[in-house]
Amino acid sequence: TAPRHHPFPPPETKPNVYLAAVKFTPRRDQLENGISVILVPDIRWSRCDIKSVALLPNVLMAQRALDVGADDAIFVRDGVTIEGTASNFFGVFRGVVTTHPKSNYSLPGITRDVVLELSEKLGLPLREMPIFESQLFDAEELFITSTSMEVTPVVKVNGAAVGSGEPGPTTRKIQEAFHKMVST
Repeated sequence: TAPRHHPFPPPETKPNVYLAAVKFTPRRDQLENGISVILVPDIRWSRCDIKSVALLPNVLMAQRALDVGADDAIFVRDGVTIEGTASNFFGVFRGVVTTHPKSNYSLPGITRDVVLELSEKLGLPLREMPIFESQLFDAEELFITSTSMEVTPVVKVNGAAVGSGEPGPTTRKIQEAFHKMVST
């Protein structure tokens, strides 16, 4: 603990550690049936790759989604879909698993990295490149990833169906590989 002022505290400052443990149960209904998302402007700062407690835009946009009957929101910056309020965002286009490249505009995700590794092991073609908002309805499938959401299909964007409106075979294949990996 150190006095509050903006420079770093001196090196001899002792850190505080806070830990809270709560029981967590994944939303199996969302994993099975998929979720709906809305697109929202990315009003966050330009260092989203830094994990911090400055999550007010994420909280506001997650609430906006709930207020309109959606499950989550996807941030859009300059026409590019970046990530969810607490997840990474993927699309499947012509069989190619695609996600936004790591940058200062997104928080790198452990589950994201695992999904990329699993996709490679499954022989699925991969691309790390921007997914433009204008491309979303050309997607065969969309899904989000995070520690708590695992690999969750996105079946609606702004109320419109994605692909068939059902979780797709590529997402299912990745989900199956992910569950197999975490249960061993």
